Amino acid sequence: MSAEPQVVFDAFHPAHRSNPYPRYAAVREYTALYPLKPGIHLATRYAEVSAVLADPEWGHGYEDGINPFRPGVAADDVPGGIVRMDPPQHTRVRALVNRPFTPRNTEKLRSRVERRVNELLDQALEAGEVDLMEAFARPVPFTIIAEMLGIPPEDYRQVMKWSLALVHGTDPDILQTPEQLAQRDKANAEFEAYFADQIERRRETRRDDMFSDMAEALESGAATGAELRGLCVALLIGGYETAADLIGKGVVALLRDPAQMTLWRERPELAPSGTEELLRYEPPIQLTHRVALRDKELAGHTFARGDGVVIVMAAANRDPAVYADPDRLDITRFAGTAPPPRPLSFGGGVHFCLGAHLGKLEVRLAVDALLRRAPALALAGEPVWRDTVAIHSLDTLPVRLRA
Repeated sequence: MSAEPQVVFDAFHPAHRSNPYPRYAAVREYTALYPLKPGIHLATRYAEVSAVLADPEWGHGYEDGINPFRPGVAADDVPGGIVRMDPPQHTRVRALVNRPFTPRNTEKLRSRVERRVNELLDQALEAGEVDLMEAFARPVPFTIIAEMLGIPPEDYRQVMKWSLALVHGTDPDILQTPEQLAQRDKANAEFEAYFADQIERRRETRRDDMFSDMAEALESGAATGAELRGLCVALLIGGYETAADLIGKGVVALLRDPAQMTLWRERPELAPSGTEELLRYEPPIQLTHRVALRDKELAGHTFARGDGVVIVMAAANRDPAVYADPDRLDITRFAGTAPPPRPLSFGGGVHFCLGAHLGKLEVRLAVDALLRRAPALALAGEPVWRDTVAIHSLDTLPVRLRA
């Protein structure tokens, strides 16, 4: 019988909600693989986390019924099902929506993103003091992905309400109450019913949107209705939640490091590097999990088929073996001809985030415009953090935009 770990993993405790990184560091320094329960370990170092993300033999195991995190649950019953699929099903479904998110097609959205950023900034600057999450950070990426999908503007409020309920549902089931799980499942069912209706409408009348592409895929047999509904959920939440969270948390990080905020303003050519650094320093998605689809070796430990590993990308992003002075915000870190390895915030391998290019474009344009147009930007109160752990995000961010 193995001895109890000498270091307690307590990063999920409410006391560490605003800053879990020192608690991640304690585990990362202690061991490469931290035992959580029989058959499940925690990985916090860059080497192990990146290896798991890149290896297709680490998957989710729902199709084979071997997922130890949600035993007996099918992939179609997990919100945003595509992110829980394994190849070849995942490869087939993802291919249906790859094209709009390529770097070339993402760049075509630049003017649309810039227009939305400036419209919202106009309103926020006029108000003078706002909750930046509600007034700016969330509506910028939400509007873009909603337009791409084909969601009518009159439905935005209800769709966002469903999506926020599902954000809470991304935490491990063991950390949620029965009431929270029931709320998540109810929101997911209503969400999927809404998307099914939208796809059905496009079968009657095609438009230039992704719902129409999905209607075509349904008619051709390229995907099932359940697969497409889950895909819609993943696209909507992944298409705006992570970008919104990074805008909000990135602004807080810059406000708390005035020298870096000044440097960004003085050297706007650093915006791409600065965005990458914010992604490393304050990743919205802190962790995910993988299941050994066959017997695997990792950091000297043998994982049997069906064993699980929780991979903490946020901890790996601050691994001193990879990043010098990792707890310091440095917007020049990824500039120059020999930058360090990319952060793992968007995952890796077959599950690398489909909307990574779009998300970085939105964050870069939003933060850059905010710093440029609001030189008096300052906190107007303490940020309020959500009570979630997998997606680390702000609930509210009160700021002043004018002196």
